Amino acid sequence: MKFHLFFFILLFGVTVLPAKRRYPEYGSLDLRKECIRSKGHCRIQCQSNEIRVAFCIRPGSQCCMS
Repeated sequence: MKFHLFFFILLFGVTVLPAKRRYPEYGSLDLRKECIRSKGHCRIQCQSNEIRVAFCIRPGSQCCMS
């Protein structure tokens, strides 16, 4: 069991960590700038006269366009 844990930690350190450093844009999806560029607003809930287009920072906030 210790061998499996050691192998997993070694594999994680060799593959995932360098990829996160080399390609940080794939680590998290932040569409806040795209929402503001398209004249939208990041809100928790859209009003009745607005359309939800996408998520902004986290799934709890939505990009609302009128």
